[in-house]
Amino acid sequence: MKTKAISSIFLLFTIAAGMISMSPAAFADHSEVTITPIAGSGNVDSGCELTEEGCFSPNHAIVDVGGVVIFSNTDTVMHSFVQFSGDLNDDIVGIEFNTSLLAPGDSYEWIPKTAGEFYYFDMAHPWMQGVITVQEAEEETHSEEETHSEEETH
Repeated sequence: MKTKAISSIFLLFTIAAGMISMSPAAFADHSEVTITPIAGSGNVDSGCELTEEGCFSPNHAIVDVGGVVIFSNTDTVMHSFVQFSGDLNDDIVGIEFNTSLLAPGDSYEWIPKTAGEFYYFDMAHPWMQGVITVQEAEEETHSEEETHSEEETH
């Protein structure tokens, strides 16, 4: 009988863990994101720019205002992460962030102060491009019932 109870508890735990791991990305924590180059993306013939995944992981990152974006060079060659206007023909680059060249293993942190879309590319490998969406952090909301309860206790 004990074995059956333990097995049932284990099964319930496994189901609960599975449900939690399948929760939608909408509930993800957007206070920190790490962006890395895809291995080999610095090669001219890598073709990463032609794929849906792009040359960075993630290629489209989402972070909250005041969160942390970590640009980490996990590749074997130097890379840079440089913000630009969205049109590489413009000369407007690096206003929000510019990591300069990062050696393999190096990283750089950026804390966005305003919401918006921030396009970036690698100056050494300009076909490598990505975008960061910076959004206002969602505030916790209290139900009307909780608010009244809090007011009554003060």
